[in-house]
Amino acid sequence: MKPWLNIIRTAATAGFLAVCLINAGCCGKKPTLEDAGKAYQSGDFAKASQIFLPAAEQGDAEAQVNIAFMYYCGMHFPKDQKKAAEWYLKAAKRNHTNAQFSLGTLYENGEGVKRSISEAYFWYSLAEKTGDKDAKRLRQELELKLNSNQIKELKKRIASWKPEH
Repeated sequence: MKPWLNIIRTAATAGFLAVCLINAGCCGKKPTLEDAGKAYQSGDFAKASQIFLPAAEQGDAEAQVNIAFMYYCGMHFPKDQKKAAEWYLKAAKRNHTNAQFSLGTLYENGEGVKRSISEAYFWYSLAEKTGDKDAKRLRQELELKLNSNQIKELKKRIASWKPEH
């Protein structure tokens, strides 16, 4: 075999390996959620989902919220409000404010879950506890649709709620 052919093969192999390392994370470095966020912002939803999904499955609430949103909007995944609700619930149980707010909205509108003013009130209340002003406003609006017994029971449930870890 000619020596220059070996050089070309070696260079091609090195180039292929470099591409593989970059896609897998350079020098064995795994892609981070920051990398996923950058991919998401640039519109590369496939790459973002490849990074977010394993983190979400391992319990990362921020990744769970991103996967939920991608399902809700149909970004890379087929649009699926039920799956969005499932991912929002996982993150909400981990005390993620945006997930709690989003889950409240889904329950209020009956998107991906059975419509429930009580459940919407519950999740808005939890988001409100961490300072979400929109959640407070929406919770106050829903309170007008609930009777005093419902509110009393919900307040007990809210007071005893503990996030999962």
